[in-house]
Amino acid sequence: MEEKLVPGYGIPLETIVPPKLDMEQLWRNWTVPFVLPRALLQASRIVSRFKPQVVLGTGGYVSAPVIMAAALSRVPVVLQEQNALPGRTTRLLSRFARLVATAYPQSAAYLRSEAVVTGTPVRSEFARRRSEFPSRPHRLLVLGGSQGARRVNQAVLAALPQLVTGLGLDIEHQTGERDFVSVGEAAARLGPSIAARYHPFPFATDLATRIYSADLVLARAGAGTLSEVSAVGIPMVLVPGPFAGGHQKLNAVPYADAGAALVISDEDCDGPRLTEVVTSITTDSDRYARMVSAMQVLGKPDAADAVAKILQAVGGRN
Repeated sequence: MEEKLVPGYGIPLETIVPPKLDMEQLWRNWTVPFVLPRALLQASRIVSRFKPQVVLGTGGYVSAPVIMAAALSRVPVVLQEQNALPGRTTRLLSRFARLVATAYPQSAAYLRSEAVVTGTPVRSEFARRRSEFPSRPHRLLVLGGSQGARRVNQAVLAALPQLVTGLGLDIEHQTGERDFVSVGEAAARLGPSIAARYHPFPFATDLATRIYSADLVLARAGAGTLSEVSAVGIPMVLVPGPFAGGHQKLNAVPYADAGAALVISDEDCDGPRLTEVVTSITTDSDRYARMVSAMQVLGKPDAADAVAKILQAVGGRN
């Protein structure tokens, strides 16, 4: 994805071979001793050629060789962590960092360097907080990610008659490529009155526009989605994914505790439960107003500027 998107923003891109670690099926790691030296050599050459004043690592196994190469060359390192529970790479590499920019205060307990809460940088099209909201939600946006979220998709289909006919919601639904056709066909069978107000799509390049136009967002609790939706200030219903050690459950906690989101566990996410939760928001204007206010406080549309200032300060020390 990066090889397509980054050059489109006019940013030069260089790549290295990724020494991926599989912590669930350890036998798959037999290639790592062969790949890691090559990755370190490639990263060292990039650092030597580019001569950076500071290096930013955003987590993930692919960043490790670059961070290690920078540390060996005595180039200051800053890490940026999106999740409440820092990823394994960030936890291991934090000992080499001057600072770690985090989205959550509780992340600091897992790190071996100073942590600063900045929020997660979002693209410029998300860096504007929405200011006006209706007294109750009229438009629901469902975000399953580019790959979709099958359990969420199935729950939405099961709840469609109640959500559209009963609550009068207009629904846009990012199904992912995998489920797009089957979801669309199932919705069409529910009748023209529902199909007219239900709009599935597999993937969107205008996601910011869709988020700004929504009054309520139903989504997983991935760090990127939370950062973008909260920066705009839209209340949420969250269904944290059970994968990757359950880190999405931790991501959702501050939003639920603040009253900016309601959480449905993955195992409870079905049509009746989804209908119950959405109904509790759309029929209670006071509750919805409190959710809007809470999300406006939590969102950090200026996170990119905060991280950039850290990079300038750290880079200027060298």
